[in-house]
Amino acid sequence: MDKKLQRLETFHVQDLHGATYKVHAYEHMTRIHAFLDMETQWEPTGLIEYKLATGEHLELDDKGDLFVPGSSMPLHRVQTVAHVQ
Repeated sequence: MDKKLQRLETFHVQDLHGATYKVHAYEHMTRIHAFLDMETQWEPTGLIEYKLATGEHLELDDKGDLFVPGSSMPLHRVQTVAHVQ
């Protein structure tokens, strides 16, 4: 079974000290072969993976907070405000 990651979104998080980090959310996809028309189709598996833009993996807890593995400092999503011109 072939697998790939598809980026779902990019957002920013902030730690308790105010430092801001960019996070990418990826969904794991699996390839399904459609034998009738010989086309390849990618389907979502439902598994989401979070990574800092620098490549480190993040873990998601039950409350929706992200953590660097081995750290107890939560990273909270920064709410973005649309600018009106």
